[in-house]
Amino acid sequence: MKNKIFCENCKGLRNHEELHKVERKGSDDNDYLRWFNKYSIMECNGCENISFLHTYGDTEMYHTNNPEGYQEYYYDETIYPYYLEKSFEIELKTYLPEKIRMIYSETLNALKANSYILTAGGLRATIEAICNHLKIRKDSLEERINLLHKKGHLTVSESKRLHSIRFLGNDALHEIEKPKKEHLYILLDIINHLLLNLFINDKKLAGKIETLIDNYDDFLKLIKNKLTKEMVGKEYTLIEILGKSKRLFPKGKITEFEKQFDERIKEYSFLNKVKSKTENKYKIIEVPQLLRFGII
Repeated sequence: MKNKIFCENCKGLRNHEELHKVERKGSDDNDYLRWFNKYSIMECNGCENISFLHTYGDTEMYHTNNPEGYQEYYYDETIYPYYLEKSFEIELKTYLPEKIRMIYSETLNALKANSYILTAGGLRATIEAICNHLKIRKDSLEERINLLHKKGHLTVSESKRLHSIRFLGNDALHEIEKPKKEHLYILLDIINHLLLNLFINDKKLAGKIETLIDNYDDFLKLIKNKLTKEMVGKEYTLIEILGKSKRLFPKGKITEFEKQFDERIKEYSFLNKVKSKTENKYKIIEVPQLLRFGII
């Protein structure tokens, strides 16, 4: 038996093979209502993804909106696990701050379960959680969204899109208005774009392509990465250590970071500062051990 149902992996309706099924039939005590349940294990013919299909029908489930006026019976089909019909779920959710990750995950679960009012409220709550994490403090969400733009976290266009989520969330929670499913998927795209830009993309790119360095921790990691065995015992200026990577720093940042570096030089065992009247030089003592996901 082949059925066309939604495949979460292929993201669309696909032909499926029914691998196994269990059917249950019954009725009420008066034999007035008769019902039918079928539980099926399904395999997508395209990608071989496995899902579970529950089919339910009873004698009260019919339409009569046809010219002849006869009863047309229908069935309800539910596919497990629940899925997103459109958009996508961020894969690297571990990069998200804990509270944001929790609200985001619960919001997606609500959307997958077709709980649209809860989804709208969850999207709004996700924005609140982002503002809290970024320490954007104001009385109203409207002001907080505007501050996200003013503080450089959002573009003007992105700020306007977040207001759309605020409006929809307010209507759903305060007016108990059920939003349209297609609108929720559009707003989920906006939230995904925002979360990727704020919390995930930079971490994915780290160590793979060169990006601007504007904080001391990243500066220190770069210095450590630049040191090799061949440099041990020799003296270098900071610019010589950085080499081409000096282009990664905004104007004035290298001087700022070198000052912090000199103030904390005693904390570092891998080099020493060499006294010089003309320029600062550093003698490399050893190649520092670098941590990679908790493993040296």
